[in-house]
Amino acid sequence: MKTWLLLGALQLSLVGIGCGGTLDGVNDDGDGGGTASSGSGEPAGSGSGGPASSGSGGPAATGTGGGSGPGPGGTGSGGPASSGSGGPVTTGGGPDPGNTCTEVDSCPFEAGVEIDCRKRFMYGVNYAWRDFGADFSGQRQWSQAGVSGKRDRVLADLRDMRAHGVDVVRWWIYPRIYGDALVMDGQGNPTGLGGTSTQDILAALELADQAEVNLMFTLFSFDGFYKTSHNPPSGLSVASLGPIVADASRRARLIENVVRPIARTVASSPHRHRNVAWDVINEPEWAMTGPSLYGGDPAFEGDASKFDLVTHAQMEALAKESAAVLRAETGTPVSVGSAAIKWGQAWTHADVDFYQVHMYGWVNEWYPYNTPLSEFNLTDKPVVMGEFPINLVDMDVQYDRFVSDLYNIGYAGALSWSYTDGNFPWAPARNAVKAFADQHACETRY
Repeated sequence: MKTWLLLGALQLSLVGIGCGGTLDGVNDDGDGGGTASSGSGEPAGSGSGGPASSGSGGPAATGTGGGSGPGPGGTGSGGPASSGSGGPVTTGGGPDPGNTCTEVDSCPFEAGVEIDCRKRFMYGVNYAWRDFGADFSGQRQWSQAGVSGKRDRVLADLRDMRAHGVDVVRWWIYPRIYGDALVMDGQGNPTGLGGTSTQDILAALELADQAEVNLMFTLFSFDGFYKTSHNPPSGLSVASLGPIVADASRRARLIENVVRPIARTVASSPHRHRNVAWDVINEPEWAMTGPSLYGGDPAFEGDASKFDLVTHAQMEALAKESAAVLRAETGTPVSVGSAAIKWGQAWTHADVDFYQVHMYGWVNEWYPYNTPLSEFNLTDKPVVMGEFPINLVDMDVQYDRFVSDLYNIGYAGALSWSYTDGNFPWAPARNAVKAFADQHACETRY
């Protein structure tokens, strides 16, 4: 989802649960977390980054952070079985390149994403944060803890998700490069993970295991391309990824000093199997400019007044280089969270394992959600609907019909938006989320 919209205006379980198993120890009375303002339009905020309940990109007063919204005009979006040494993983949660699966999959969903020899309909919800920009690093100047410092609250959220049928949770690590997030040198190049990032990633995996859910970590978002600011209203510095991604040598430092340490942290965890997928970047198209490289897709028209824009080739390089590292270190499949299927060909050469597209009312008006994927020439890899409004606002369809249609026309999964965004509230919809999972109890659980 476009958090800047929100911002400025935002397997059996892999090891633990049997196919169609029961929800052992899950609390069924969670309230869905806090709320944050957001919308369904394209990025349109000032991006000041300070804490605000209006969804300006900083944490909201409720503790859930800003929101993110998906399309133009709005204000408000396994695992490896390594020894834990942090080195490359050769077996585990990614696609099985050697076709070495020996067990018969008891309930394969043929169009699904394959994780650890199981093909499933990737089903769940976007978290996408409890505190925007703080979950994976903390932010001292906002007095906000990372995941490792708010374990009880996060565990309650994850258990509520699990109790209502969620199997996969899409969770953003660095939506914007605020304050403590990364360690930067004097030239503005990242030299390592900042704050409590390492502890928070490990805590997230541990809590996911306790709650019996799986995680799709999203490394970055287009929000990270807001122009650098050293004196925002929040008092935090904001670093832009734009100049780093545009320069091959600086991008290499980002990969080696940020992407690889994140991947190795995951690989070192005894709960690494809970990381079933990676998303390199959320809705990168909003931070891009110029023509598309492939398939006659429309040009990219990011807002140069707010963002340090990059070309398709430069963003594709970020995706490909990150994918190579993530796959080598964890063995887990990789995607890119595309803002809309109108850019359906944009990431077909980015070395991803499955495609991911987002759907909101403004997209559906021109590219109906139930259009066969063959009409978009997206049939060579699984396609997951990585975001859609859980309340189906601006779309004349109910949740059960929407998700069932995706299931029946060959999508590989559906992850609704979102658990903590008040404009797309979880609580009124969570029973519908559970009902679909109950109808497909085996096919929706890794």
